[in-house]
Amino acid sequence: MIMKTTLTALALIATLGTTAVYADSHAEKTSDSGDAEKSRVISETSIAIYSQNPYIQSIMEKTTHIQAKRLKEIMARGDKVILLDVRPRAEFKTTPGIKGTAMNIPRNFLEVEAYEQLEDKGASIIIVSSKGIRGGLAANTLQAMGYTNVRNLLGGVEGWFKK
Repeated sequence: MIMKTTLTALALIATLGTTAVYADSHAEKTSDSGDAEKSRVISETSIAIYSQNPYIQSIMEKTTHIQAKRLKEIMARGDKVILLDVRPRAEFKTTPGIKGTAMNIPRNFLEVEAYEQLEDKGASIIIVSSKGIRGGLAANTLQAMGYTNVRNLLGGVEGWFKK
């Protein structure tokens, strides 16, 4: 089952034309920090399970994405973009993010807080999450709310920091 699930995850990644991982792992954390292999397997299984979810697949396929390299070019030029980090507040405060991330609206508060904080529905908004899944879901939500220029950062924060 895990092999089939992993192959489905790889098929989704190939279909979307990128090597970025499209999942925010909700894998259980192990108390033993030396158990990295077990954590990696749990994380890969979680990614594979997400990729089998037809709803998430459909969201990711219709979401506009941006690669980290392209976003870095946009930021270097000084183009006006809103970087919206949808990670939970605790994660946003305690883990590295993208320098210049102007705002944090956790995914579970997006519908209410975006309405209050993002007045310009035509503004260029780049959604940032841990690995891209919550970002894709958030981009879909904002588009449903009438925002017209929304993109999801492929690979999320982890993709941003990969060389």
